[in-house]
Amino acid sequence: MGSSIRHYFSVAACFARLAIQRQLEYPLFLFSWLLMIPIQYFSGIWMLKIIVDRFQPLNGWDFPELTFLYGLGLISHGIFVVFFINTWHIDRMVIEGAFDRLLLRPMNVFFQLVASYINFIGLIDCIPGIIIFIYGCQLVGFEWTLLNIIKLLLVLLGGVMIRAALFISLGTIAFWTKRNASMVGFTLSMLERGTMYPISIYPYAIQVLFTFILPIGFISFYPAAEFLNKSSEAFQLPLSFALATPVIGFACFFLSQWIFRFGMKSYESAGS
Repeated sequence: MGSSIRHYFSVAACFARLAIQRQLEYPLFLFSWLLMIPIQYFSGIWMLKIIVDRFQPLNGWDFPELTFLYGLGLISHGIFVVFFINTWHIDRMVIEGAFDRLLLRPMNVFFQLVASYINFIGLIDCIPGIIIFIYGCQLVGFEWTLLNIIKLLLVLLGGVMIRAALFISLGTIAFWTKRNASMVGFTLSMLERGTMYPISIYPYAIQVLFTFILPIGFISFYPAAEFLNKSSEAFQLPLSFALATPVIGFACFFLSQWIFRFGMKSYESAGS
């Protein structure tokens, strides 16, 4: 058992080293990404500032609280794109036959899918997210106690798992349809809106969707409401339930693993 775990870790480390070398091969691409991503995220926080200043707080959420909410969601997104970005491209792997290689190797298929491309450039997504979150923490007076830090780490872990579960499940659809890029793009937009704004501003049906069916609200909204002591939110969930994010995240992740294994039974090789 121990030797098997060490073997998987060594393979993951080798994959990561190769991926980093490939990504550093084109410095101009890295520079352009370093320029574009911060502009995108900082323009998002600027837009929130304009909305609140020109109109009014969003259902009781003022600019400092929205900054905290937005930054929390961005960090989990950044971690996700580092480790799970390959789940966006399962359809391409199916069509091009790259998925065949994963089936031929004597290792767990999903492990190969994730570990074969560690998105080093994705760390750039984390940097503005961390900056925005720390700025939000200063604005709202977030207390950096040991308990809050532990809760924050658990929330981020759960948020990453929820994001990963969603895209794993979407990627599995490619085993039947061969194409799912449009669905991935739509889901990315939905996640951006669902984690950037408090879900309590949406109609009741959307709140139900983002809480009980696609638990996007647990990525940032409910945890932020917990940290900020905003008790009058959405479905009046108990505040302790808001920090069920890691439990919900792992439950969704394991469910997505079952969906992935079930979908592989319908996989048809691309052929020659």
